Amino acid sequence: MRGFQAFRPLLQVSALAVISGCVAVREEAVVAEAPVAEVAAVFGGDTVAVDPAFEPQGVAEAPPLGSYAGVARRGVVTAGDIDDRLNLAAFQRYLTGARLGLPQLGLGTPVTVRLAGPRGKSAPGVRYTLRKPGAAEPFHEGYSGPGGRIADFPKLLGGGDLSKVELRVFGEDGQEIRREVVTAGSTTNILLMEEGGWQPGFLDLVLVVDTTGSMGDEIAFLQKELIGATKAAARQAPGVSIRYGLVAYRDQGDEYVVRNYGFTGQASEMAGWLRGLSADGGGDYPEAAAAALRAGVGLDWRRGKGERLLLHVADAPPHDGQAAEYLRAAKAAAEAGVQIFTLGASGVAEESEFLMRQASVATGGRYLFLTDDSGVGNAHGEPTIACYQVTRLADLLARVLETELSGVWQEPGAVIREVGSYQRGVCRG
Repeated sequence: MRGFQAFRPLLQVSALAVISGCVAVREEAVVAEAPVAEVAAVFGGDTVAVDPAFEPQGVAEAPPLGSYAGVARRGVVTAGDIDDRLNLAAFQRYLTGARLGLPQLGLGTPVTVRLAGPRGKSAPGVRYTLRKPGAAEPFHEGYSGPGGRIADFPKLLGGGDLSKVELRVFGEDGQEIRREVVTAGSTTNILLMEEGGWQPGFLDLVLVVDTTGSMGDEIAFLQKELIGATKAAARQAPGVSIRYGLVAYRDQGDEYVVRNYGFTGQASEMAGWLRGLSADGGGDYPEAAAAALRAGVGLDWRRGKGERLLLHVADAPPHDGQAAEYLRAAKAAAEAGVQIFTLGASGVAEESEFLMRQASVATGGRYLFLTDDSGVGNAHGEPTIACYQVTRLADLLARVLETELSGVWQEPGAVIREVGSYQRGVCRG
């Protein structure tokens, strides 16, 4: 936002210091002091220091220095997004053209289906299974997403890179109502005799947040936005049981590597945890992103007909040796029905985008990214995508939540800037 430039002098906080190329921000205590123990949490051969005695305590006594307290506010930060499952051909070209020396998930050929009711209205929230043709047991079970869309990768889910997949659809009473052998690699439209309707029984919303020093230029603003997102979730899901979870992380040699707050049913407690975050440590560019994502995916998510959403906020990739572990965590999320939405902050480079977009497409999430339009933070990298719309991050997060909770794709209201030819999430031309 151009008007935000007036705040620039206020952001030159003396607590900031440049350490090894990262902005380090001094952190006040978030929790009662406890010795950090070295435990045998092994990620790709490295032992990760975690804090087994950590107990969340809510709001810190005073705002951390360098957090821009009193300046940061909600509705300032700007962002765009891409749903790569709606643009699979372009995404596959992106993966093929990348020359980064980083691993890929090996997604294989997708199965893409659109379910609609007897009057042609989309049917989200319909339970289905996928099987190898003739197999007694399914290799995957899920619910149709927004717009009645199913977009799964049998190879990723353990079924192999199949050319044909048996789809079984079930009604609200649990009885099978449709059985169809569909061809992978093309979209199959299926009309059902029953209307679909997405009424999730619960929402589990987990945030995995990079809190290293390089996040210091934006973390206070992101705190406001993430707190706002938890409130938006409560507003958009009245009567739905909501649990909030938080995982914060830094890197080896810092005060903590992964700090797991677990789940809470109280939005106020989650807000307190978020307010207590501050940016410090890190030193080099890569961080403990793989260990953190694994911790988030490994929480005690509820099963059944509900929403399991994880938002990974970061500006750096995992260490090169941990990139495969990051993708394995994404695979585990896909198998557990946890959707990963990734959010690239300032400083995010092509290595981060490459891994984060894979995690999102594998699990049915989206890749979100901050932009320079707000004037907040350091320069933001341009994503390798053909189209997107820039809005306020607050608006984008609210739309993502509403889309997933309602089963109906939500379009942005006030668009600040548009790149390419965008039409309901699809890049045209």
